[in-house]
Amino acid sequence: MKTHVVLLAFIAAVFSQLSFSAETESSENNWIYDDNIYVPSILDPNDPLSEQIGLPANIFIPNSDDPNQTFPAIIFISSWALNEHEYASQAEILANNGYVVLSYTARGFHGSPDEINTAGERDRFDVSAAIDYLIDSPHIPVDPNAIGLSGVSYGAGLSLLGGFTDDRVKAIAAMSAWGDLVESLWAGYTPNYAWLELLTFSSQPIPFLISNNPSPEIEENYANMRNHVNVEDTKVWGYARSPISYLDQVNSREEKPAVFISNNIHDYLFQPDTVFRMLDQYEGEWRFMLNRGTHASGEAGGLLGRDDHIVWQNVGLWFDHYLKGVDNGINESLPFSTKVLNTGKRESYDSLHPEDENLVLNLVADSGSLLQELSDSYANDSEVEISFNTEQRTIYSGWVTGALEHTGRSLDFNNFDTNNGIAFLSPVLEEAVHLRGEAKVNIQIIAEDKAQYFGYLLYLDPETGEARWVSHAPFSCHASEGCAAQEGELQTITLDFYWTSVDFPAGTQILLIIDGKDDDYWRYDDTPSINTVVFGTEEASTLSLPIVWDTPEYDDPVVSPDNARSASGDAGADTGEGLGGAIPLPLLALLACLVLYRRQRSLS
Repeated sequence: MKTHVVLLAFIAAVFSQLSFSAETESSENNWIYDDNIYVPSILDPNDPLSEQIGLPANIFIPNSDDPNQTFPAIIFISSWALNEHEYASQAEILANNGYVVLSYTARGFHGSPDEINTAGERDRFDVSAAIDYLIDSPHIPVDPNAIGLSGVSYGAGLSLLGGFTDDRVKAIAAMSAWGDLVESLWAGYTPNYAWLELLTFSSQPIPFLISNNPSPEIEENYANMRNHVNVEDTKVWGYARSPISYLDQVNSREEKPAVFISNNIHDYLFQPDTVFRMLDQYEGEWRFMLNRGTHASGEAGGLLGRDDHIVWQNVGLWFDHYLKGVDNGINESLPFSTKVLNTGKRESYDSLHPEDENLVLNLVADSGSLLQELSDSYANDSEVEISFNTEQRTIYSGWVTGALEHTGRSLDFNNFDTNNGIAFLSPVLEEAVHLRGEAKVNIQIIAEDKAQYFGYLLYLDPETGEARWVSHAPFSCHASEGCAAQEGELQTITLDFYWTSVDFPAGTQILLIIDGKDDDYWRYDDTPSINTVVFGTEEASTLSLPIVWDTPEYDDPVVSPDNARSASGDAGADTGEGLGGAIPLPLLALLACLVLYRRQRSLS
């Protein structure tokens, strides 16, 4: 436990050192910085007479010779387990560009008052309280008609929640955000054990070092997911904390906030899928960037002070256009862009659904074969049942460290054990197949309560036997949710893969694996040890792949001639996406700490 304490102390120390001294004026006399302020709020928004509280904050205020000049304002909200100093580098850049920049620590973290509210009503109230503070303070020259919100991870979710519910917000820049908290943490009714452990662990206090104050509801709702109890109550709790739940409210506004979102394809905490679903229904202006890497890694380089970071440059352009009215072209560029995981190329599209067709392959099974077939036609002339062990895995999603890799996990297919899963292979591809979207697998199972199924997509080099990661899908069968209402019944289930952008190269084979265990997801005490999949003669089991025929170039909104970006949209050799040295030291320390924590738990 001593190692945990040291590492967590390091986390807190690094970001505390990113701040300036308590009161600082820039050497160019551009702004004044104050690190000794508190955003006034109240303990209970439902009780106007409840205790007054102050959220730790800092602020950059631009200088001006005109006493009547006002400036647009940006409010940064801290990430989960971090504090108000997280955004110091980017806040200074924005202050140099003429913004009032306020950063505050969300309640419950690092001595900020009250319990951690996990993006609940109190947190939403605090966002509005921060806006009140800026507008009502006579010494802060803020344009009340030019308020923006921003943040990474937890701060991103609070920015969307606050911006959707407070009509004074004109622009939002949310990085590593979620749209639906229930689906993010509980996709396929399968608790995301690796990331939920990280969230719950990092919310805990460390005596004399980190004064977090977690609410009991954090562990209560996590326990509900693990035990699959109080399901409806847990959904209600999660939906109240989901920006997608407030779309009707924000869409009814005459002036809707302009929303910029950056997420990462291997973010298995806040998968991009729920952001797609949210933006599909959003009626305001939006722009969506997908990067390589895992949670917060695609945006992390900017937090360390890089002013050429592709995501943060877009954030600056977004605020310049929608808060200052600068004609910089970002509103005219194509709204959706994505990195391609295994090529590094960035592409732009005019729609969140760029696919030209759904390529459907049939799962053709033969009980006498070690490997099954992905085929254009369905050829099962007799019913085939294939069972496999669920207590051992063939591959898994790689935990946090695996997701840091640009193309995820790899598998030596020469050692694939058919006792632990089913593998389906396509013929060798004559040309590349460009997957852009959510793959889906429909299969028939002998349904049993608490049975778990995991789908994995990879592409296989037939010469070497190396299979490279594409995407995965979790699914848990619960009688209470209509699966296995009667034990042993034949039932069709859908494995809904996370959104991804990958090219299956020519000369490789598409590989689909169906497994029954993934170490990154919670396994129930009564999960069956054997899964059985049935391939009948009439109803085909299928793999559906949304693909594009042509791959466009990146429509770069950065119009500066001094921009050093390559045609793929990268700022120099290092874009800050994926591992590549871009992960903040506090995050790396937190990951290392959690590795030790998990190891200790496994040994206890």
